[in-house]
Amino acid sequence: MMSSRSWACPKTTAYPSREAGPPSKTATACRLVFVVGYTGAFLLHLSPPWLPASGQGAFTMWAYAVLLMLAVGGWGGELAEQGRLLTAGPLRAVAWLALGAVGAVALESVGVLASDWLAGVLPGVGAELANDANVGRAIVAFPPWAVLGVLVFAGPVVEEMFFRQFLLTAIADRTRAWVGITVSGVLFGMLHMHSWTLSEWVGIIPHACFGVAAGILFVRTRGNVLFPAALHVLNNLSAIAPSL
Repeated sequence: MMSSRSWACPKTTAYPSREAGPPSKTATACRLVFVVGYTGAFLLHLSPPWLPASGQGAFTMWAYAVLLMLAVGGWGGELAEQGRLLTAGPLRAVAWLALGAVGAVALESVGVLASDWLAGVLPGVGAELANDANVGRAIVAFPPWAVLGVLVFAGPVVEEMFFRQFLLTAIADRTRAWVGITVSGVLFGMLHMHSWTLSEWVGIIPHACFGVAAGILFVRTRGNVLFPAALHVLNNLSAIAPSL
């Protein structure tokens, strides 16, 4: 049985490294704006009141780009160190990523089975998630380079910075790692909801399972967000690339 100590969410990166100092004032400000901006734009679905409905897609694309820059400004030192550690042990990094991919596929498959079963037994359940429909419209509305740059790269990285680097770590530091994994995974699934209907709740189950898998990978690699970010990028690439 794995000890609770091995599941403690560390404050270091993927492999033993020198202790990081406190963030600078600029980095702290970037982190604060990043968290507030992401919460408003994607969790609360807030947008400028003067923005027409037709401009929502462009707002989302630009929001991801700006939030990516804020994330780099806020956690740039940690990201650089995590990247250095990956390049220092590339075979180990590939092995962890492959293991994470297998785990994500397994958990997502369980989520799909559960979602499909519930859609078959519950009345009025089974419609496509509004989030999935929005992604489909974005693929058609924007050029391939923008879709690849934002929906395949910037979006996944931003989401992992929020849900794993920030949220999971903040929760695990105050409770247990499994609590952070569960809460961040469920909230990641809820990110894909655009209403409180039963159909949306059922539809997000596979997304929540992926979020849990990403959280486990984050914890097992000792808090290196580049692992779940790479996994997330590959997941979106496999889902979106065939439609381009």
